[in-house]
Amino acid sequence: MASSNGLSVAIAVLLGCASHVVHVGAASGREPTPGYPEAVVQWGVQRGETCDDIAKVLYGSSSHIGLIQRYNRVACGPGTTLAEGTTLVLPAEVTSIPDAKIRTMRPDVRARPAGGAWSPATPGMPLLANSSVNTLDEGRADIEFVDRTRVLLAPNTLVVIHGTASRTRVSRTPPAAVELADGEVKAALAALRGQTVDVVASEGGRVSASSRDTVVQRRGERTTVAVFDGQAKVSSGGLSVVVPKDHGTRFVGRAPPARPRPLPPAPEWTSTDAASIALAPAGLGALSASWKPAPQAAGYRVEVARDPEFHDLVAREEVKPDIVSFRAEQMPAGAYFLRVRVIDREEYLGVGAVRRFHLVAARPSGGVAPSAGEITANPYGIVELTPSPALELAIDEGPFGPVPERIDLLQRAPRALRLRERGGAAAERLPDAATSLPVRYTKVGAAIEAARAADGAALEARVALEGVEGIDVARRVAPRIFAHLPGGARQAALTGGEGGALTARIPLPPEAARPGEALRVRLVVADGRGGVLGAREVELPAAPAASPAPPAPAPPPAAPVLGAYLPLLPASAVADVLWLGPTPPAVVAAGAAASRAGGGWVAAGQVRASGAIGPLGLDVALRSNPAGDGEAVGSAGWLGARFRAVRLGRSAFEFAPTLRLGVPLADAGPPARVEPGVALGGAAGRLTWVVNAGMRIRVERGEGGAAGGEGGAAGDGAAGGAGRAALAAPPTQGFLVAGGTADAAPWLRLHGALDLHLAHRDDGEDDVFGALSAGAEAGGALFGALSVRVSPWRGAGEGPVTAQIAVGFREAPP
Repeated sequence: MASSNGLSVAIAVLLGCASHVVHVGAASGREPTPGYPEAVVQWGVQRGETCDDIAKVLYGSSSHIGLIQRYNRVACGPGTTLAEGTTLVLPAEVTSIPDAKIRTMRPDVRARPAGGAWSPATPGMPLLANSSVNTLDEGRADIEFVDRTRVLLAPNTLVVIHGTASRTRVSRTPPAAVELADGEVKAALAALRGQTVDVVASEGGRVSASSRDTVVQRRGERTTVAVFDGQAKVSSGGLSVVVPKDHGTRFVGRAPPARPRPLPPAPEWTSTDAASIALAPAGLGALSASWKPAPQAAGYRVEVARDPEFHDLVAREEVKPDIVSFRAEQMPAGAYFLRVRVIDREEYLGVGAVRRFHLVAARPSGGVAPSAGEITANPYGIVELTPSPALELAIDEGPFGPVPERIDLLQRAPRALRLRERGGAAAERLPDAATSLPVRYTKVGAAIEAARAADGAALEARVALEGVEGIDVARRVAPRIFAHLPGGARQAALTGGEGGALTARIPLPPEAARPGEALRVRLVVADGRGGVLGAREVELPAAPAASPAPPAPAPPPAAPVLGAYLPLLPASAVADVLWLGPTPPAVVAAGAAASRAGGGWVAAGQVRASGAIGPLGLDVALRSNPAGDGEAVGSAGWLGARFRAVRLGRSAFEFAPTLRLGVPLADAGPPARVEPGVALGGAAGRLTWVVNAGMRIRVERGEGGAAGGEGGAAGDGAAGGAGRAALAAPPTQGFLVAGGTADAAPWLRLHGALDLHLAHRDDGEDDVFGALSAGAEAGGALFGALSVRVSPWRGAGEGPVTAQIAVGFREAPP
């Protein structure tokens, strides 16, 4: 029979395993099948097949029958046939992997390999056959086997891992998952499996549970079994009993098990809520529940987990029978499951009463202060929540939908938020059942003060808002003030202010601003939506009688001009030094000068301009080529600048350094010259005085202008051969010019000056000469000027008399 079955298996494999083997993972690529640590195949058992037959076909030798038991709870003894039609999950090739691993754990857990020493355990730690795991006082562990069977260890529990492939082929009994030495384990089958998970007691006895929740406790020599799902077969002392759901049994040592008895019933909650939902301010909340005392209770076991199977335990505690309530604080937001079981006087663990909790994270912000059961909020605030896919929310009596991240109270203003589980059984049984979280709004008010403005033409309001801490007043409240005045209401935005104080100015209509009449005004403060925040009726005192406006202060008088507006400019290369004030007047003029020189008269035209920009003064003077039968120099131009460094009072004293540059404008003109100096002066009533001092330096050698005569004119005191040299600019020259002015009338200024010169000629000789000048300037903005210069002390080539006439425009004299 065995050989014929083997032949049929071989034929099936040769035909491509069309109806016998179904690949679940790609064996050739060695990629793990989803949900398994390796590539696997499925094998459909035919009639009469044994583990030997399958191992020979798939792995080439019956020595690999342990692989048959890796994911399957089957007995593989010699000649033991497997149930026809059973689907086995088998490794696609010969591999060696750990039998189990520590899936999750709480601290205080240790493990040791077979024959090794104890060491701290870690999540994900692999466990081979005959490894031991020990949870201490605060420890818990969740062990997952390769066939996805799970065993959960309570505190103070010691087990030995036997795994799924540790039995030899002589075994006729499926291998046990663990051996319980002491403590408590919870056995749970993998999903989609209808087989058993086996736990053996270290001194005898075996529990084979077809269950997702069977608890095995071993204390001393006593082993207690409580079945909360499916059923379990308990064997000891040669006898076996089947324990159905919500029943239990026990045995001592190797004695037979007791007859199964009902477990203590689940305690009754003092409230009937299907689920409890609360807020977790700042992400941390509290869980609380209470139950009615159970008459047979010797104590209660209280467990909190994050999953309904209670695999991921957060807390487990056994309390005395007089404690019938539970509270846990500082719990992170999320879903929790609370289970309470009665422990009776025989120490049987009862059926659990389970409640589900949801803590929804609510962040305090924008005037919102959430608590566990309600929300205290500013009407202008924002409720911020952390969405949960397990919940749905409704505002007031509106429809339920996903939990939003933000609820703007300014737009919705809900009275309550209703939360319930999404698609839960409670929602199906009671569509209107939900946890209602009332929204309590804080009061926002406005204290109003008002007064008439000092000018009597406007109302000035000051508003202090109350209850807006943490609120962006300008954007969220947008307050405005309305004033009910004769002729209608007027409004204005409230702005600015520290500590909540805001201000506004509202113009009063003419009939409300009349002097001598009091005014009653009703003021209303409203938000941007028109909601009234405060109102007050005030009486404004009568506006004061208007007083005449004070005369505008007279502008300060302009500073007087020091010196002449248009001083004389001699037609000479040595005597053409200008008499300049520290601050030049604003003048544009044209004129002509005539001089008696070289035995004849010579005339030259000129253009003059000057002005000031603040303390900086500028001037320019251009002289044309001469005309006449006397001797004279050619065309030249002067550019000057001065900076008024000192001015006392209304020009009682002024001082300015000066710098002028003379350049030739024609071939016969004098060479370029630089003239540094200083100007100082002052004014006293209608009199002014000006003094100039400086030096003139020739930049390049001059060739002289027109040729001189045979000698100097009679009585001139100069040799005739020196005429041509006298007409050229000397290399260096010092000068001093001093004089004053007097205003004979507002339109007439008289002036006189003395100029002295010391010139060092090219031949090494020095000339000292000087002259007296006088003149008059008359007119307003358009004025004329006439001046004469007499030279009693003349230099070589210089005539005795020079006259100048000019006309121009100026600033009107002060």
